[in-house]
Amino acid sequence: MAEVKAARLSGYYGELKKFIENSNYNKVIKVANKILAEDVKEVKAWQCKTVALINLDQFSDALAAVIKSKFFSELAFEKAYCEYRLNKVADAFQTIQGAAQSTPRVLELQAQILYRLEKYDECHEVYRDIIRTTSDDFDMERETNMTAVLVNRTVEGEQDEGQVPVVDDNASYELIYNGACRLLAAGRLEQALEKLQNAEEQCRTYLTQEEGATEDEVNEEVAIIRVQQGHCLQHLGREREALAIYNSVLKTKPDDPALLAIINNNLVSINRTANVFDSRKRMKAATASGLEHKLTTRQRSTIALNHCLLAYHTNQEEVCRTETQALLKEYPLLTLKARVIQAAQLGREGKLSEAQALLNGCIKDYPQHAIEIQLMTTQILLAKGDKQGACTVLSSLPDKDRNRPGVVSALVALQVAQGDRDAASKVLREAVEWHQNNKTSASQLGELWRHAADFHLRTGDAATAASSLLELHKLNPKDTTTLAQLITAYARYDLKAAQKLSRELPGVGSVVEGLDVEALESALGHRYFKKIQQGRGEASPSSPKAPLTPGLDQKKPVDKKKAKKKKRKPRLPKDYNPAVTPDPERWLPRWQRKGYRKKKDRRVKEVMKGTQGVSSEAADKFDITKTAGTHKPAQAAMSPQPESQGPRRNLIKKKGGGKKKKGSGW
Repeated sequence: MAEVKAARLSGYYGELKKFIENSNYNKVIKVANKILAEDVKEVKAWQCKTVALINLDQFSDALAAVIKSKFFSELAFEKAYCEYRLNKVADAFQTIQGAAQSTPRVLELQAQILYRLEKYDECHEVYRDIIRTTSDDFDMERETNMTAVLVNRTVEGEQDEGQVPVVDDNASYELIYNGACRLLAAGRLEQALEKLQNAEEQCRTYLTQEEGATEDEVNEEVAIIRVQQGHCLQHLGREREALAIYNSVLKTKPDDPALLAIINNNLVSINRTANVFDSRKRMKAATASGLEHKLTTRQRSTIALNHCLLAYHTNQEEVCRTETQALLKEYPLLTLKARVIQAAQLGREGKLSEAQALLNGCIKDYPQHAIEIQLMTTQILLAKGDKQGACTVLSSLPDKDRNRPGVVSALVALQVAQGDRDAASKVLREAVEWHQNNKTSASQLGELWRHAADFHLRTGDAATAASSLLELHKLNPKDTTTLAQLITAYARYDLKAAQKLSRELPGVGSVVEGLDVEALESALGHRYFKKIQQGRGEASPSSPKAPLTPGLDQKKPVDKKKAKKKKRKPRLPKDYNPAVTPDPERWLPRWQRKGYRKKKDRRVKEVMKGTQGVSSEAADKFDITKTAGTHKPAQAAMSPQPESQGPRRNLIKKKGGGKKKKGSGW
């Protein structure tokens, strides 16, 4: 019996070998089942059946066969591959870890699984070991895969951007493409765009000349390269060119859902808040189901964030709340951005205290982003007109951030808007003192001094303005604009100092009795001298007997002939209502207005001649115009008074009037 069984198994294995060589996988499965019917412990039969099912893309059946065989260690590679293709990546990683031997094929599958799990550091180490210990016809493919791993490491900041090498132009188009993506991730946009164009050119040449591919097949292969070019152009600010590339790729109708999702997401980012209906349609395509296994976590999170922003900007409040909660749950790395969107939504709804409390919690969780979060709080408060609250938030910033030029400018503007000029002046003084004490750059300090001087000159505090301008003049003595402002400030309270400084002005001759205002204006054209000369900025010496500088205190003579006309109070109609907007067409004639309708003329335009049914010849007998020469005219005394031509009107009867004569008309 044993010899007969062995003979049958030998025959079955011979058939199995023949069918494997002919790639007849259905026959392989049938013969493997016959062998397993003879002996269930035949590992080779289980392996042949599993591989045949894999080649027929029946991964679920293949996995079931491995589980049924219970040879998990021997069939670890086949089981892990089936789980990998069924998107059970975590199970595949556990399975491949239990493989009996670390053969090259096991290591390569392990590297692919690690790449899908986004464990790029471990994946990079595995590929390095494979490339170091293996050399065959697939070396270029392994190099391409390892470059793809390095791209993701650069994106996540795990590798120094300065260490990114430039791929040789003689490499394969896949390797050039991955190298360009790595340059793009490192921020070297111009180089990346050049390499992408080179990759597209090589891809078209290779597929057309060596593979004999059709135009549709070439377009399908280069689509991903073209989309990456559009992404690069978008980062360079050339959005029109990027838009043209995206639309040209969409016209080819690519089958890759991941590529379509990326294109639609990028188009939404180009549209921004414009073209809302197109953006909604494209976002729906970008968030379609089934993309979770085709896009990386970073790509999916970016699309989800854009979905939240689109819902916020299009006033879809409920959608925005739902998507933001999902963003918090699925992508913890975007917690800060999700909370900011929630705070902005609360601020739009008028819940300022809740929005501010939410952002204050973000400051505790993310202290490294405190300044950005507090500026966001300020923006939300200002959107609802809470200027005092915005001032409070900006004033609570640390000294280094509070005394930045932009923050100082915002604080001064808000204080002035509230009418508190003293507080605005205090902010400027404190900022100048802080920069002086901390010895910051001369450019920042000079800019602050100039703004402080302008502000104090406008508010009439000439002494404080002069002190700021004097420090600014010391930094740059050749700046004539600063010198002119300083003379203007001194002219308001210290004329001797103003006269002394005026001699330093370029293009101004000797001054005998005072300042030469005309020469000063022609040299600098500063606005304050015009105000002083017209009397609106008159000097105010401490003593009324102090000598006045000729030209500074002379007011412009008034022409008495040109008497000012009194403004007449506007006369308004009695029924005028200020709450109702007046009709913009009220000055047009009625027939020129939009709502005008011409009245229908109800008068009979054609007088019927003759009785109904009478022919024209018979009617001529009753037409007096055609029988005018055949009858004698009646006596004038018997003819009635002729009626006036024009529209008819009702005549008012007089009391005691006579009756209408019979036979006076038809």
